[in-house]
Amino acid sequence: MKADLHVHTCLSPCADLLMIPPAIEKARVDVLGIVDHNSAKNASAFLKMRKLVIPGIEIQTVEDVHLLAFFVDLEAALKLTEVVYEHLPKVKHDHEKMGYQLLVNENGDYIGYEDAPLGFPTNLTISQAVELVLSFRGVPAYAHVERRFGVLYQLGFFPDLDVPIAEVVSEEGRLKAEEKFRVIVSSDAHFPVEVGRRYIDLKGKPDSPKKVLDRILAGEYTLGGVLD
Repeated sequence: MKADLHVHTCLSPCADLLMIPPAIEKARVDVLGIVDHNSAKNASAFLKMRKLVIPGIEIQTVEDVHLLAFFVDLEAALKLTEVVYEHLPKVKHDHEKMGYQLLVNENGDYIGYEDAPLGFPTNLTISQAVELVLSFRGVPAYAHVERRFGVLYQLGFFPDLDVPIAEVVSEEGRLKAEEKFRVIVSSDAHFPVEVGRRYIDLKGKPDSPKKVLDRILAGEYTLGGVLD
């Protein structure tokens, strides 16, 4: 089963407005991780697709490191979102200047907007963000480690934290990460055409978010798509 675990929606200010369920459902992948910047509020709409969806969030820490968090249920992802919002700057998002942050339903209808500044870093350190994710029974993963906002790019090293998974985008990144982590690749899609450009191929047919995450933690998958 093809799984692309890093997909943004129209809630992320940097994502295309067509990152809505009817468009994403056309992608040729079986499992999707819906991980918007600092929020999981759009995940519920995507959970109604005819695909297996992992609800999640991409937290931006005070060090400008992006940390993915995957959950087995939406409730935990939304509870974490509430806490993350408390750590965002107290400014109102300017949709015209910084990109629209739209809430959507399963039909692709825009049903509201988010004024919290999701494109800003939180005041959480990496360590605090990891602990927070674990406290909500989530699985933390470093996003695009060797690219801007990746932990290696920002810090130059991997902190000694309880993070089992690292997402890479290049062969060089894979070589650096594979000794310490379960290495995955995914699209970090911000446009519909990008969904599934990189993916992991899971063994068997896991039928729940927990089984997908268990497969990954057990190393029962192969990398797919083209590395940079």
